[in-house]
Amino acid sequence: MTAATATAIRSAPDWAGLASAYQQAAASDLLDKFRRQRWGGAAAAAWLQPEYLPSLTEPQALTLYRTAGGRRAAEFRSNAIADVRDAIDFLLYDTIKLESRFDECAAPDGGFGLAGAGREWPSFLLAQREPTLFAPWRPHTERGLRRLGLFPPRLKQGHVGLCYLELLDILEYVRARLHLPDLRAVDEFCYLTGRPAERQPAV
Repeated sequence: MTAATATAIRSAPDWAGLASAYQQAAASDLLDKFRRQRWGGAAAAAWLQPEYLPSLTEPQALTLYRTAGGRRAAEFRSNAIADVRDAIDFLLYDTIKLESRFDECAAPDGGFGLAGAGREWPSFLLAQREPTLFAPWRPHTERGLRRLGLFPPRLKQGHVGLCYLELLDILEYVRARLHLPDLRAVDEFCYLTGRPAERQPAV
């Protein structure tokens, strides 16, 4: 964890109040639409299983892309399905360090980078595969952490894989403070916290 992150954490907000606000929202229907749109259900997770991946179709790949929050579908469609399968297989199942895999898939010049895909795509796939270890890196992730004072201003600079590890470190801290079961729940919390001021819990 960087010194900037540690400094921000020392001025953290009312965690008990935020945890209560999240639990109330989670018990209502406030997150239902978000969950449907952003996680895709059991079918999407099944497509990422190693035994299924070789048969992943173009429509399924596009569904994963949109579920990840991708907004450049026309560009993403230009990728050959074999390249999409190879990129997912490399990200999820290769044995090299996570930061290297993430960088190869998220950096513009990465060896497994795909047209139309950035940080949201590989972070979503990792989180879909193992939400106890990984979280999506979405715009609301940054908005939520900024509102909490926990988003280091220089996090998006430099090696994107190492930046993702730093982000996971921060999100794991949030998970522990809120007593949430996994980083998928933290993603939901960041979504709620990052909404417009009149629609979000107080911090």
